[in-house]
Amino acid sequence: MQSISTKVRWIVAILSLNLITIILVDIWLNLDQQFDAKVINTAGKERMLSQRTVLELHRLLLDEEGAYERLRAARDEFDRNFQQLSTATSEYKGFSNDQIEKTMLEVYAHWNRMGTLIDRYLQGDHNLYDLKTIYDNGDKTLLLMDQAVTQYQEYMMEKRIIAHRIQIILALISFGVILYMARTTLEIQRNFDKFLEHSKSISGNDNIGKEKGNELDIACAHIEFFLQNVEEAIQNATEAVEKSEAATAMLISSTPETEELLEQSEDMMIQVSEELHHTSQRLKKLKSNLEAANAIRNA
Repeated sequence: MQSISTKVRWIVAILSLNLITIILVDIWLNLDQQFDAKVINTAGKERMLSQRTVLELHRLLLDEEGAYERLRAARDEFDRNFQQLSTATSEYKGFSNDQIEKTMLEVYAHWNRMGTLIDRYLQGDHNLYDLKTIYDNGDKTLLLMDQAVTQYQEYMMEKRIIAHRIQIILALISFGVILYMARTTLEIQRNFDKFLEHSKSISGNDNIGKEKGNELDIACAHIEFFLQNVEEAIQNATEAVEKSEAATAMLISSTPETEELLEQSEDMMIQVSEELHHTSQRLKKLKSNLEAANAIRNA
């Protein structure tokens, strides 16, 4: 059976570990949420840029001023963002799964086809079928990027759900440990009540220590009272032994036949005195330990 101190150590250790883990999970969630926001924002830009590319191409065909520069800028920004989302060395790569990677590969295929046709169209090959294919690939890229954004959101939500489940499990464990701690506290209180009653029984006086503030002081008062009685008993026994020795000397000088009997009686008295002395020492040690415990509790 484990001691009370061992139980308390386990309780403190488990609660501390749970608290540290919950804090670490919260920190991870906050950091992960910041990266999640960046990823969602980048994927949302890709969705917008896929349509802006087609729009600027249409404006370019209408000879709108600055359309070519805007078209070039939209394509360059789309490529940069796509590299961030797809490159293995990118910090965003950890915020992906197989489903998202599959969708991004489809996006890459449609985007490359559309880019090739745009370059050919800008070089003078004004093929209406190519133009229709550009518009179709633009729409398909938009739908795929919209699907990718949704998949990113679902993936990030799954991570949050897992983290929240971990927190719930740790909270339930902590609640169970708190209940066990309450049970242990009640057990300590019951044992101390028994100890207090026992200290009252050995002192033989229920009125001692009533003016004291707490149970430890009352127990110490009862043990101190009992200790005083033991010390008085030791003193009386010592005096009795001394008187017995004096009487023994007188009897030996007058009746040598009783020497052996008196020596046995003297040995018994000495043994009783020593046992009382040892008992007194143990009680003094117990009293000092109780006073030390009380001082720690009141500190």
